[in-house]
Amino acid sequence: MKFRLVNWSGEDCRCFDELAAVLPLERAEEGIPLRLEKAEKPGCYMQKAGAVIAYSARHQIWRELGLLCEKLETQDCFSCTEEPAYTELGVMLDCSRNGVLTTAAVKDITRYLALMGYSSIQLYTEDTYKIEGQPYFGYQRGAYSREEFREMDDYASLYGIELIPCIQTLAHLECMLRWKEYDKIRDIDNILLADEEATYDFIREMFRQMAGNLKSRRINIGMDEAHMLGLGAHLDRHGFENRMDIMLRHYRRVIEIAQSFGYRPMMWSDMFFRLATHGEYYTEEELAIDPGVGETLSDDVTLIYWDYYTLEEKKYHKMFASHKKITDRIAFAGGAWKWEGPCPNSWYSRAVALPAHKSCRENGISQVMITAWGDNGDECPLYAVLPAFAQWAELCYADCCADSHMERRFRTCTGASYQAFLHLGDAAVMPDNPPPGRCGVNPVRYLLYQDLLGGLFDAHVEEAQRDYLEDCARLMDEYKEAAPDKWKYLFETQGSIDRLLAGKCMLGVEIRNAYREGKREALLACIGRIRTLQALLETVISDVQEQWSRENKIFGLDILQQQLGGLKQRMLFACERLEGYAQGRYDTLEELEEEPLPYYGRETEGKAVVSPSWNRIVSAGNH
Repeated sequence: MKFRLVNWSGEDCRCFDELAAVLPLERAEEGIPLRLEKAEKPGCYMQKAGAVIAYSARHQIWRELGLLCEKLETQDCFSCTEEPAYTELGVMLDCSRNGVLTTAAVKDITRYLALMGYSSIQLYTEDTYKIEGQPYFGYQRGAYSREEFREMDDYASLYGIELIPCIQTLAHLECMLRWKEYDKIRDIDNILLADEEATYDFIREMFRQMAGNLKSRRINIGMDEAHMLGLGAHLDRHGFENRMDIMLRHYRRVIEIAQSFGYRPMMWSDMFFRLATHGEYYTEEELAIDPGVGETLSDDVTLIYWDYYTLEEKKYHKMFASHKKITDRIAFAGGAWKWEGPCPNSWYSRAVALPAHKSCRENGISQVMITAWGDNGDECPLYAVLPAFAQWAELCYADCCADSHMERRFRTCTGASYQAFLHLGDAAVMPDNPPPGRCGVNPVRYLLYQDLLGGLFDAHVEEAQRDYLEDCARLMDEYKEAAPDKWKYLFETQGSIDRLLAGKCMLGVEIRNAYREGKREALLACIGRIRTLQALLETVISDVQEQWSRENKIFGLDILQQQLGGLKQRMLFACERLEGYAQGRYDTLEELEEEPLPYYGRETEGKAVVSPSWNRIVSAGNH
C-alpha cells in the first residue's frame, strides 16, 4: 500500500520505513494521504480525504498503522477506535540466564512489540551490565556496555517505547557471587549481605551505572525469591533476627539510594508475602498483612504481583486483595512460558492469560508486564513466545483473543501464522496431557537429556509419546515450508528436536527389555538405532547454534553445547557398552540392572511430568 505522509516528522518517517519490512506499505507522492492526529483514544480512519492515525501516546501509532493496513485490505471507508485496558503494557526479556540478547535482536523485537502496541521493555540484567571499576561483575557473561544500552534506548524511544532497567539488589546474583571478589557482601547462596555498608556502596554503583545507561527514571529493583535471607553470614554476625525486619531495613536502604538518583522503583512483591507465611506466596485465602509493611513502602514504589501459573480467576482476585492491604500501587506480571526447556509451553501461556486479564480489569490494574524468563540455560528462543505477547496486546486493546482475531492480528504484526507459532509448543504437551496441559509439565527437556542406559525418566515414557512426537516433527516440516523466510529457522530447529525425541523416547526402555530378555541380537540392532540418533543429534546441535546466533551474544552458548555434547558422548559410550556385552566382553551392564523408578513417585508413573534442571536429568550422581 502506498501512503503520502502528510505531517510526519523525520523520526516518524524512519519508523514507517523500518516497519515496511513487516507491513505491506511504502511511501509515495501518489499514495493515500496519511496524517497523525492526537486524540483521547487510539484509532485509525479512512475517509475520502485520506487516512488518519489517532493516538494518545506515541507508542500507539504503530499498532494503529498496522490496523490501518489490515482494514484497507477489505474496506475502502472505515472508522476504528480502541480503548486500552491498561495505561502501560510492557514485556520483560530475560538477559541473565545464559542468553544475552544482541542489540540487533532487541531492536528487531522492538519493532514487533511496537506493532502490537507495547509501551515498555525491561531487560532483566542480574550481572549482565558493566559497572565501571568492577571487572568481575558480568565477566564473560556478555554484559552490556553503556554504548549498547544507549543504542537500544535511543531505538526504543523512536517508537515511543520506554526501555526500563531491571536489576537485582538482593538475590539471584549467583553468577556475581561466585567470585571471591564479592565474599564480603555475600550472605548465603545468591543473596547479598543486608546491613553491611559495603553492600550498599556496591548497590549505589549499580544505580549510578544504570542512571548513565538509560533515560528512564523508572527501575525494577528485583528483591524476589531471597528464600535464605539472613541465614548465612548475616546470622553469623548478628544472630537470628526476624527476617521481615531484615528485609524492610534492606528495602529502605535500597530505596533511599534509588531515589538519590531520581528513580521511581518497582519491585517483585513475593518476599513480603513469603516472610509472613513461612515461604508461601500464592495462598488460597487473603492474607493478614502487618500494616507496618505498607507504612514502610515509599509513595513512589510499585509492587509487582507475578503469577504465571493460575488458571482460576478467583485466585487472582484474592491475591490482588492481599496486595491492596499493603499498597494501591500494584502492577501485574504474567508469563510467556519459555523457561521449561527447548520448546515453549505455548498452550499454557495462552490458557493462563485470559483469567489473569479479567482479574486485572476487575481489580483496576493499569500496569501489566509479560515476562519471558529463560531459567536453566535459556534453551528456548525468544521469538517462539511471540503468540503470548500478541495475545496480551489484543486483550489490552480489543479485549479479545478469539482464534480468528489472533490469526489476523498476528499475521499483521509478524507476517506469520498465529496457529503455526502456537504449535511450536506441541512437544510440551503429550497424549496424557493435552493442551493446555498440567502446570509446568514440559517433557522435552528430560526426553532430550536423559541417558540412554540409565534414563531417570524411563518410567514416564510410552509408545504413544513416540508416535505423537513423530507427528509433531511432520507438522513442523509443514509449517516451515509455509513460513516466511524470517521464521523458518524456528520450525526447522523444533522439527529436528522433535525427530530426535521421537527416536530416543522409547529406546532406553527397549534396550533394557532386550538386555533382561537376553536378546543380544536385539541389542546389536539398538546400536544401529543409536547411530541414527547421533546423526539427528548433529543436526540438532547445528540448528541450536544457528538459532542462538540469531538472538544472543556468544556467551552462554557454551552451556548448551556442553549439554548436547555430553549427550553425544554418552551415545558413543552406550554403543561401546552394548557392543561389548553382545560380544561377551562384559558379563553384565550394571546400569541396565536397575529398575526404572518414577521420578516423582509411583502415582506419576506413565505420565509426562515436570522437567527438572539438566544436572538432575542426566544422572542420579553428584554434580
